[in-house]
Amino acid sequence: MKHEHGWVSRMKEWLLVLLLLGLAFSDARTALEADKADDTANGGEDYSEERVDVARVENSEERTNPCSDKECKRGEICILDSKLTPKCVCIPTCVTPDPSDDRFQVCSKRNITYHSECALDRDHCLCRRQQKGCSIPGATKIRLDYYGPCQQLTPCYERELKEFPVRMREWLYVIMQQLAQRAEIPDYLELLEEARHEANHSHAVIWKFCDLDVDPQDRFVTRRELQYTIQSLKAMEHCLLPFLDKCDIDSDSQITLWEWGRCLGIDEAKIIDECKAIRRAAKRQED
Repeated sequence: MKHEHGWVSRMKEWLLVLLLLGLAFSDARTALEADKADDTANGGEDYSEERVDVARVENSEERTNPCSDKECKRGEICILDSKLTPKCVCIPTCVTPDPSDDRFQVCSKRNITYHSECALDRDHCLCRRQQKGCSIPGATKIRLDYYGPCQQLTPCYERELKEFPVRMREWLYVIMQQLAQRAEIPDYLELLEEARHEANHSHAVIWKFCDLDVDPQDRFVTRRELQYTIQSLKAMEHCLLPFLDKCDIDSDSQITLWEWGRCLGIDEAKIIDECKAIRRAAKRQED
C-alpha cells in the first residue's frame, strides 16, 4: 500500500507540472533562444555609465526605444547610457520571493540553490564577466539543473525503470485530455477519442513527440528541446533521465519518433508520423 500511495502522489505531481509545462511552453522556448545566444559568444559592456530611463525615451517624440533591437544574453538587460546608446548589463537586482517559499527556488548544475531563476541568471552574467558579486570566482557558466531547491536525488532502480513507460503513457493521455478540454489542443477530439480506446494510448505518445519537436521541426527531439521538461521534472521523477538515455538507442543525443515510440512500448505499426497534421490543426486554430 505504501508503494501504491507513493505512485499516486507522484502521478498527481506529474500531472500538475506537465499541465503547467503545456501552458508555459512558449515562455520556455523564448528562454532557450536567449540561452542559445549566450552560448555563442562572451562579451557585453560593464554597467559603468549613467543609466537612462527607458520609459522616458519610449515616450519621446521619436517613439522609438533603441533597446528594442538590442539582443542581450542570459542574465542581462538592456539599458541606455547618457548618449542614449543601448548596451547590455547584468541584471542589477532580482525581486527576491519569500525565502521560506521554495516554489521559486532553482538548483544549479554546481548543486547550489538560488532563490529564483533570475538570481541564477544574474550570477551567471556576473561570473562570465568576472564582475563583483559573482558567487563563484573563476566560473564562466552557471547553468540551471532543475527547478526547486537542490536535494539528494534518489537512484532509479530497474523495477521503477520498467514501470516508467506505462506511467508516462497514462500521464500523457491525461494531459492531452486536460488540454483538449481547455481548448489548448485544437481539433483534437477525434484524436482524443482514438487514444481513449487504445490500451497503450499511442496517439497521446505521438502527440507529445510532435509537441516536443519544435526547434527545428525535423522529427528528432534533442536534449535542448527536452531541456525545459527535464529541468521541471527531474527533482520529482528520478527515472526521467535514465529513461531518456534508454530511449536514445544509438546514443546520438537525439531521439527519433521510432525510438520514442519503441521505448514507450508502442507497437511499431502504430508509430506513425502525424506531426504535419497536428501542426496544420494548430495553424487553423491560430487563423
